[in-house]
Amino acid sequence: MTTTHAIHDGPTRNRLAYVAVWATATLAYVALLTLGREIAAAGAFVLLAAVAVGYRRFAGVRFDERDTDVLETASGYTIRVLGLTSAVVFPALVLASGLGYFTWTAFAAGVATTVAAVFLLWVAAVAVVRAGR
Repeated sequence: MTTTHAIHDGPTRNRLAYVAVWATATLAYVALLTLGREIAAAGAFVLLAAVAVGYRRFAGVRFDERDTDVLETASGYTIRVLGLTSAVVFPALVLASGLGYFTWTAFAAGVATTVAAVFLLWVAAVAVVRAGR
């Protein structure tokens, strides 16, 4: 068996298919939102998410420690980049707003609130994980 065959056999193929269904759900959601079809976007995402969850359950999709390590590393980089970017962008926007160069729109306020909510969720998750160790 060659390396190519080993990579695409059994559990790995199931994981790739599982991730592909989630990617398809996300792409369908974004595409339909872009076309102004909000209800269809939500429906497509819910339907494909149900397919992904069902596939994982019935196809025996299993993730191992390598997958866990990759996800933990990627998550760490993501929260770091989001944190550093937010530490520069949002104080700069507050300063620009105070000087009259920037006006907070509903969209900008929504982004700021979402970023704050992500960090509150992250802090809560860190606290729960530390309490469990």
